[in-house]
Amino acid sequence: MKSIENDKTELGKAHLTSGKLSLEEANVRLKQAGESEFPLCIFPRFIQDTILELYENGNYNIDYTSVSILTALAGIIGNSYHLRKHIEWVENPSMWVVLVGKSGQNKSAPLKTAFKAVKNLQKQYDQEYESVIANYNPDSGEKKPSKKKLYSTDPTFEALINIHKQNPNGMILMPDEFKSFILNLIGYSGTSKQSQFLSIWDGAPISLDRKEAESSSLSMPCVSIVGSIQDDVIASFKAKDIKDGFFERILFAIPLKMEKKYVKRTNPNDYTVEQFHSKMKDLLDAVTQKNNTEELVLSDMADELFINEVNKHVTPSNKDSMISGILSKLDRYILRFALVLEVSNSFFDNLPIERVGESAMKKAIMLKDYFYVNALKLNNMVLNVYEDNSKEGKVLQVIKKIGKKEFTNKEFIQMAGHMGIAKESYAYQLLSNTKLAYKVQKGVYETEVLN
Repeated sequence: MKSIENDKTELGKAHLTSGKLSLEEANVRLKQAGESEFPLCIFPRFIQDTILELYENGNYNIDYTSVSILTALAGIIGNSYHLRKHIEWVENPSMWVVLVGKSGQNKSAPLKTAFKAVKNLQKQYDQEYESVIANYNPDSGEKKPSKKKLYSTDPTFEALINIHKQNPNGMILMPDEFKSFILNLIGYSGTSKQSQFLSIWDGAPISLDRKEAESSSLSMPCVSIVGSIQDDVIASFKAKDIKDGFFERILFAIPLKMEKKYVKRTNPNDYTVEQFHSKMKDLLDAVTQKNNTEELVLSDMADELFINEVNKHVTPSNKDSMISGILSKLDRYILRFALVLEVSNSFFDNLPIERVGESAMKKAIMLKDYFYVNALKLNNMVLNVYEDNSKEGKVLQVIKKIGKKEFTNKEFIQMAGHMGIAKESYAYQLLSNTKLAYKVQKGVYETEVLN
C-alpha cells in the first residue's frame, strides 16, 4: 500500500501525529478526528468501511456503531470459543455494554444495524416454532416443543437461565429500557439480583434451588448485555453503587461529543451495508453449526504482551481502590476482546482459528485503553453531578441557598427549581444520591456542609 510519508495533502499530514500510515489508515484517522477515539483498526476493512459510511451518510455515531458491532460479534461467538489462560483461568467472550449519551443522540439505530443478523435468525426460529407448535397435540404424550431464542429483552432471571438452556451457545440480553433493567437490579431488593448477574459475568455455573425454579441450572452461562441510557441517568445509578463490582463490569461507550446531529441529505451506500450484514450472517451461520466449545490459548508473544500490560496496572491499582476496581475487570476483558477479535477476524479473512495471536492481543489492549478512559469519564460524571463539594456542585449550591442544616425534600426540590438547577424529578435524584446530606426521617434531610 502506498506510503504517505511524502504526501503533502491534508490526508498525508495525518502521519505527523499518528505515525507512518497508509493512505487508507490516514483517511480513517482524519474522518475520526474530533469525533471518536475508538480504535477502528481493530476491525477488518469491511467493518471499518461500514462504520464510516453510516457515520458520514447515516447520522450514526462512530462510538455507538463500533461498540455495538463489537458486542454483536461477542454475542454471536458465545460459547463456541473460549480462551484458556491457564488451567484455572478460562474466559468466554461475553461483554456488558452501555451506550451513554443525551436524549435524541440516535443510540438505537447502531444497535439495530449491529444485531440485524441475530434478529433475522431469531425471526426464522420463531416462524419454525409457530409451525411446530401449531401441529403439537398435548394429549400425544410427546414433549412440548421448546422455543429457541438468541436474545431476549426483559426476562426474569429464572427465565433467562431457562431460555439459555435451550440455546447453550449463549444469550444476548437487549433490554428495551436499560434504565428499568438497571433500576430493577439496584432497587430495594437489588443486591441479590446483582449478585446473580455477577456470577453470570464470571461464567460460573448457576443453580437456582428454590422450589419454583428447580430446573433452573446452567453449567456454562455466556450472556452478553447491551443497551443505551442517558448520561445523567447512568450517573445517578452509579452514585447508588453498592461497590460490589457490578458497574466495573460494564463497558461504557461515551462519545467525545454528546450532542444531537443534523440529519444528512445523503443515504448510506447500500452495497457497503449489505456486505456487512451478509458477512455477519455468515459468521452466525458458522457458529450455529458448531456443537461444542473450542478452547484457544495465547501464543507466546500474545501471552507476553498480556502479562506486561496487566503488570502495568499494579501500581495505579495499589494507589487507588476505584482504579483497582476498574482495571481488575479490564484485565479480564483484555482476554475477552482478544478472543473475539481473533475468532472474528480469522473467520472474515478465511484463516484457520487456532490460537489467539499477537495482533489480536495488541488490538485488545487498544480496546482496554478506550474503555478505561470511558470508565473514568463516567466516574467524573458522578463526581461532578452528585458528589462535588466545590462551589460548582449542584447539590451544594442548593443546600447553601436553603441555608439550613436540616431541610425537607420539598424545600430542596423547590429551591433547585427556583435556581434553575433541576426540575422536580431530577432534583429528587440529586438529593437521593448525594453524599452531602443524609435522610434522618421520611422527607427530612440533614447536612454537615454548612458547619
